[in-house]
Amino acid sequence: MGSAVMLAGLSAEAIATPQPDAPQVVAQSAPSPTSQESIQEIDSSVTRQYRPAVIYIPDPNTQELVPQSMLVGADEPAEIAVDQILQSYEGQDVGIQSYEVSVDSRTREAEINFEVNNPRGGRAFQSLSSANQYSLFEAIRETLLTEPVYNVEEVIFMANDISFDI
Repeated sequence: MGSAVMLAGLSAEAIATPQPDAPQVVAQSAPSPTSQESIQEIDSSVTRQYRPAVIYIPDPNTQELVPQSMLVGADEPAEIAVDQILQSYEGQDVGIQSYEVSVDSRTREAEINFEVNNPRGGRAFQSLSSANQYSLFEAIRETLLTEPVYNVEEVIFMANDISFDI
């Protein structure tokens, strides 16, 4: 039949391609029940999935942290915030392979454990320039400590399961 155009994951053929010889079919759906329970269930799932928050992204030109509003998942807001900060980091590469963020709601501590492909482990972060340290670590600290949605009072940085100070 020709090439199909993709629109939001659907081909144009799936959306509307009239066939002159095909019988016309009109789809009808039965009315769905509108009980208060089903309406409440829909509302709570929408409002509880995401929360507004601010993350601080380093500006590579000014070396300042710039607040940016975004929506974070209500179940793991700190993980999403740290991910956004790391994606925006444009500094020196120290061999971060992956990372894990865990927040203890009882002690209100956030632990960010970087898996680093560097024999120096956490000391590799100390070799970063002060501007790069600020861009990466202060952006994470500022974000997690100033926004109530993250529920964090202390940030602990680790590399390959060993705590380090910056």
